[in-house]
Amino acid sequence: MDSWEKDQARLLKIVEEMNSGSSNSESESDADSAENNNSDSEDDESTTDEEYEAPEEPENDETWHTNTTSIRNFSFDADAAGILLDIEENVSPIQVFEKIWDDQVMEMIIKSTNDYGIKLCNQARPHTRHSRKANFKNTDMIEMRKFLGLGLLQSQLKFSSIRKLFSIDALHYHPAFPSQMSGRRFEQILRCFCVEEENSSDPLRKIKIFLDLLIQKFANAYAPNEALSLDESLLLFRGRLYFRTYMKGKKAKYGIKFYELCSAQGYVLNIEVYKGHRENDENMTTIESLVMRLMQSYLNKGHHLFMDNYYNSLPLSNKLLSKKTHVTGTLRVNRKGLPQEITRRKLRKGEHVWRRQNQTYVSKWKDKRDVLCLTTAYHPSMINTANRRQQEKRKPIEIVNYNQNMSGVDRADQMMSYYSCPRKTIRWYKKIIFHLLDVAVWNSFYIFKEKTGSQMKYIEYREAIIRSLTGIDNKRDGRTLVQFKRAQIQTNEINNNGTQHFPEKISPPENYQRKTYFQRCKQCYKQGIRKETSYCCKNCMSKPALCPAPCFETWHTENNV
Repeated sequence: MDSWEKDQARLLKIVEEMNSGSSNSESESDADSAENNNSDSEDDESTTDEEYEAPEEPENDETWHTNTTSIRNFSFDADAAGILLDIEENVSPIQVFEKIWDDQVMEMIIKSTNDYGIKLCNQARPHTRHSRKANFKNTDMIEMRKFLGLGLLQSQLKFSSIRKLFSIDALHYHPAFPSQMSGRRFEQILRCFCVEEENSSDPLRKIKIFLDLLIQKFANAYAPNEALSLDESLLLFRGRLYFRTYMKGKKAKYGIKFYELCSAQGYVLNIEVYKGHRENDENMTTIESLVMRLMQSYLNKGHHLFMDNYYNSLPLSNKLLSKKTHVTGTLRVNRKGLPQEITRRKLRKGEHVWRRQNQTYVSKWKDKRDVLCLTTAYHPSMINTANRRQQEKRKPIEIVNYNQNMSGVDRADQMMSYYSCPRKTIRWYKKIIFHLLDVAVWNSFYIFKEKTGSQMKYIEYREAIIRSLTGIDNKRDGRTLVQFKRAQIQTNEINNNGTQHFPEKISPPENYQRKTYFQRCKQCYKQGIRKETSYCCKNCMSKPALCPAPCFETWHTENNV
């Protein structure tokens, strides 16, 4: 055998040895794997002997599960809920109303209105002779109560303008208005009507102090039950205002937007006015910080908050859950972090699917269209429920409870829209003040009904407050209302001043540059003559402007003064 053949034999021997070594190693590895499989099977058998306990999931677990977990019970204190005011069972409507719209509120309005009226009078620009800005008489508690009573009354009537309310024309005559004050005086108070202004750059500084005061009154008057609802409301306003909003789904379309927190039955607890972009906390979005601000006084008490898809999200539900507050509501499909096996799944009508992440459940139900829902308070399941026609139907439990408790804001808006005080004006803060008056009346009506159990209607409750504010007796005949006022004025003049009447010069108002001040003669005006005089009666209570002769004598003779 030559050397080449010897080398070939040696190489073949080496290859065979290598192949035999690899087969042995593979057999050994197969044996090891078999032993491992046997050990796994033994472990599985051992777990079947004892009850299996799933490990606790971390709070930041972002996986979605198909199994349920226990619902947290925050033990809401139902005994602390209810009316917080010290009132009796036989309380009257005005007594409940004045517990909310009390003297503190009235004094703020009176002081601010008087200050603004004097400010208008002292402006450097010239006024016309009979301008309402030339002279302002300070208002008081009695007159302001009448003004607010007439403001509530005009919301129940339909007139083309404010002056028509005080007209003596047969088509528009309404004796309640001219019996309380003149149309010029009502317009003058309305022009100066305002509240205390905050010294800041806040866009809402004209009503901020007043709004915070009323919200505190609402919270101190009533403690809500477990269910709360949060939604937005719109107050019609088409004037120039940079935070005016457009809402396609609302009847008004354009106006001032309110975020309102209500009880499930409609009691308004908290209000925030939308004022454009604002800075938020670093760890929260705009919507999350809004919800946390509205819920600030009701966190860590075990409440259950119902919201629509504009507010709901997974991070917000976790934040509220950490504050001992459950959340239920509809959900938008494009929210971040939702399970795609739920959002993209096609369902047949009546089908219901869900997934869980930590303590939050996301479900999808197909009715006429897909309804996506989020809840931390229920295990998603189908239950039998009856509709408004008493027809049985199967719906998810989270949808049933959402429909029952979400209508608080809508109910409050519906009741206040029937008799709304705000009228057309270019000053947005006046509309908000009158809207808050409507809210105060509605909240007081809610407390009155719950305390007394009365069957009084909302319109009857408003009329009772109007009668108390204006002093109009419900037994008085409207045909004699104005005549009674005139007779009363004349009687007071006789009793206070006797029968001695003397003419005197009319004293000019403050900051009037001329020495002589003229007014229309009352007697000439009755005869359709336009004539002005600088004299008035010295002893008459109303100090009517009268020509020295013959109007002075004729006026007192005809009026038996």
